[in-house]
Amino acid sequence: MRNILVPTDFSEHADYATEVAAQISKKTGAKLYIFHIINMPVQSDSDRFVEYSSIPEGLFLIKLAEKNFAKLLKKPFMKGVKAVTAIDFASIYDRITKLAKKHQIDLIVMGSHGTSGFREEFIGSTTEKVARLAHCPVLTIKSQHKKFEVKNMVFASNFYKETDHVVPKVRQFAEIYGSNIHLLKVNTPYHFETTRYATKLMEDMAKKHKMHHYSVNIYNDEHLESGLINYSNDINADLIVMGTHGRTGLSHLINGSLAEDVLNHATRPVLTLKIKEPKVKYGTIAPIK
Repeated sequence: MRNILVPTDFSEHADYATEVAAQISKKTGAKLYIFHIINMPVQSDSDRFVEYSSIPEGLFLIKLAEKNFAKLLKKPFMKGVKAVTAIDFASIYDRITKLAKKHQIDLIVMGSHGTSGFREEFIGSTTEKVARLAHCPVLTIKSQHKKFEVKNMVFASNFYKETDHVVPKVRQFAEIYGSNIHLLKVNTPYHFETTRYATKLMEDMAKKHKMHHYSVNIYNDEHLESGLINYSNDINADLIVMGTHGRTGLSHLINGSLAEDVLNHATRPVLTLKIKEPKVKYGTIAPIK
């Protein structure tokens, strides 16, 4: 891991994310890119558009951000961290994903408190959008972790071929912390697979990717989201890991996203990885039973 991106609005939850990112940076030697977006309105002037960033209000917000960055960099958890700061005017989640590609970011760390609370524009819905659209893994932090460790990691999936390409990233993150990986298949009345079949899928994927320190687990619940959260609570997991298809527009409206539901309601850190939308014939995504 070489580059970590941390968007911040200098709120308490954003600081939680920065603190975790700083710890990961120290553990891996990665450079930290911390940036702040000033989301300014645009004023129409006849046929021209005048950005407010060109007037004193924008300059004031830039100066304020610079002061906040100075305070952030002096915090104890930033000591010894290689950090670069930046300020920009743009659409928040769009700019985050573009910066991630530009700087070859390996991990985005963001603060969030779910759907309730204040300043949701930045650390609520934006976190969900970034998790869905980013090309790299996104780690969502909801509380303070003075010593971030991942002894027990829950990797929830259907374990079909569509998730195959994200497994190396799961294993890589587990190796950083020496984590025990709890492979999890949640069975519900509407998403049911036999124990024998689900176990084989998990075992085959673990062997293919040479996983170490893993266990195979099947959990029955009414819903996928509640099953994942309940199992994670039962074993006191340090991290939930799951894929997201990155759907947008009508497809996202119809199909929704389990990852976003978990991001909204889980209190534990969540690592999301983008799964490529499959374009294959029947029988190659989900193995025929």
